[in-house]
Amino acid sequence: MRDESLLLNQVEGFVGVLAQCQRLGLKVLSARDNELVMELPYSEAIIGNPDTGVIHGGAITTLMDTTAGAAVICALQDFDLCPTLDLRVDYMRSAKPGQSVYARASCYRVTSSILFMRCEAYQVDRTVAHCVATFVRMGSKGISSVDQMALGSHIPNFSSLPKPTISSDFKQVLAQVDASKDYSALIAAIPYAQFIGIEFYEQRDTQTFRLRQQASNIGNPTLPAIHGGVLGGFMELAGALHLLVSQSTPKFPKIIDFSLDYLRAGQDRDTYAFCEVTRQGGRVANIEVHAWQESRDKPIALARAHFLLE
Repeated sequence: MRDESLLLNQVEGFVGVLAQCQRLGLKVLSARDNELVMELPYSEAIIGNPDTGVIHGGAITTLMDTTAGAAVICALQDFDLCPTLDLRVDYMRSAKPGQSVYARASCYRVTSSILFMRCEAYQVDRTVAHCVATFVRMGSKGISSVDQMALGSHIPNFSSLPKPTISSDFKQVLAQVDASKDYSALIAAIPYAQFIGIEFYEQRDTQTFRLRQQASNIGNPTLPAIHGGVLGGFMELAGALHLLVSQSTPKFPKIIDFSLDYLRAGQDRDTYAFCEVTRQGGRVANIEVHAWQESRDKPIALARAHFLLE
């Protein structure tokens, strides 16, 4: 059994060089053989639904992706930076506003190439979400230590970033947007959208979304690459915004589950996404989200999600 204080220091060093994790204020609470616990403090900056004050699922995804990814350190004897191949999140219930969300991750199978991880996000009295994810082992092709990883890291000055604002009446915003078709007002009303830098972007007569290049969204400082959780949050919110705009949904869609395949590293540049509703019933909508950077023909990630519409 490894020394828990050494494991804790190693995980803290890993999380400490990830810009998005630092901006979210993620904290490592405990680390031991094959188990890691982290905390996401509540913040108005990551609210996804201004009507309720509930934080956006993208912040939960980032917490779980980070916890599962960092738990690799607790699962392996030697350091190996393992990129996320895919993850699936099932949202059990909304996190209570004003309270921290915690995540506990462990590995349930290790092969020579892949690690299979599970993670639970919870509050003191409730499970918020479950996640399963796979990570690819890079071995000699990857980074040999946290110290090597830190050489390429740069944590921006978060105080210089604009503070997200909260709409006092989101239903009124929706009515105004429906009348004016000025979709930028939706972004201005959702703190998490401002937090990661989402914009509406028209392209090929298709409603497209853009995630602006932003140093605070970095997850892998060595490439550098966008944090997988940020990419997931971008695609998840793009799906909800698409439903709000194109389907005239009367209230903010509630995420049920979210499945994401990472196809290529999301480089530190503008990222785009478009959505397709594959089926919409009276209560639930199924939507696909495609994300790319260089070309729509070269997607960097594909996602599928179910949203509750009532």
